[in-house]
Amino acid sequence: MKSKDIKKCRLCFSNNLKLIINFGSVPIGNNLLRNEKLSLKAKKYPLLVYQCSECEHFQLGYEVSKSILYATNYTYLSGIGKSFHNHLSKYADWSIKNCSLKKGDKVLDIGSNDGTCLSYFKKKKMNVIGIDPAKLPSKLANNKGIKTYNEFFDNKSARKIKSIHGEIDYITSHNVLAHVSNLNEVMKNIFFLLKKDGFFCFEVGYFLKVMENNYFDTIYHEHLDYHHAKPLIIFLQRIGFSIVEISTNKVQGGSLRILCKKDFKKKLFYKANYFLQKENESMINNEVLVKKWVSEIKTSMNAINLIIDKSNKEKKIICGYGAPTKASLIIKTLDLYDKLSYIVEDNPLKINRYMPRSKIKILDRKTLQKKHPDIVIVFAWNFFSDIIKMLKKDKLKNLTVLVPLPKLKMYRI
Repeated sequence: MKSKDIKKCRLCFSNNLKLIINFGSVPIGNNLLRNEKLSLKAKKYPLLVYQCSECEHFQLGYEVSKSILYATNYTYLSGIGKSFHNHLSKYADWSIKNCSLKKGDKVLDIGSNDGTCLSYFKKKKMNVIGIDPAKLPSKLANNKGIKTYNEFFDNKSARKIKSIHGEIDYITSHNVLAHVSNLNEVMKNIFFLLKKDGFFCFEVGYFLKVMENNYFDTIYHEHLDYHHAKPLIIFLQRIGFSIVEISTNKVQGGSLRILCKKDFKKKLFYKANYFLQKENESMINNEVLVKKWVSEIKTSMNAINLIIDKSNKEKKIICGYGAPTKASLIIKTLDLYDKLSYIVEDNPLKINRYMPRSKIKILDRKTLQKKHPDIVIVFAWNFFSDIIKMLKKDKLKNLTVLVPLPKLKMYRI
């Protein structure tokens, strides 16, 4: 698949799209190269958000080829953050209770990464299966004894899984379905794999929370869709699912959890309908408030720029903490390419690589104790509680910690 403009709604296929925000050309956040010269030459791609005027779904206006996004440099590991570990552990318990799962049931995780989620189902003596296109995380999962297919989830792989494992009792996915190129095909394959009365539960970023809390850095090339309940319900019911329950949680800055059932009734259960009614009253359906959110992005970035420019003039050493995909947009928006000395990371797969389109090298967290920076900008703000504990434990003196989003905060250690 080649990179291309997206000219139709990915959920209802309408070509009636309107531009919401244009970030210009931005390098791919996960394209972390080991060579500085190659990094400086990393390609940039358009980053634009559109909204469908028919079903009100939000999505990107340009799709980067999945072979470019995930082939070799994809380094995200779901098992890095302790808070995410805790979330997935509780999620497994919730799934077992609410879907009456039992020992020996088959659980499939789409976009299973390093197998962290499936590990909690495996502890409950369930048969677990993962599928993920990223090579390194898939290898880690298989090394942990979690059967993982290093493939894209498509018609071919779905039929392969069914021929080997049979129908699946429970299918799950976390922060992945906004990434897939053909969402309609993926959902049909999930429906195909599930047994009758089987459950499908997934979590995706909730775009209402992005707007309410100014989490705009979660907009990046890997995320083709920016979901809210209304268009998703229409889409899922068209596939054939009943919608059992919709809820939110604080993971990744705010996620939407949707529990579906393959009962062929296309029913909207009470809890799901109640959620939808509440969402209809929110800012996501208010064009004026959406425009206000766009203008507030520029305002908040200008405030942070004043602090960084002042520190830069005072010759203070500025570094970053965390090199998540979303850091690429923040670095571009704040023009930090020549202002950051380095970035520290806890993910070993990212260490000694470079942020795309820059000379910014990613180093081990121990670097902070050796180089004593003046300011640390936390790009992985969704794991801030974990990060601040580690920084305090390191007993770094006279360190200013700057958290750019969701709201500018400064801490002195």
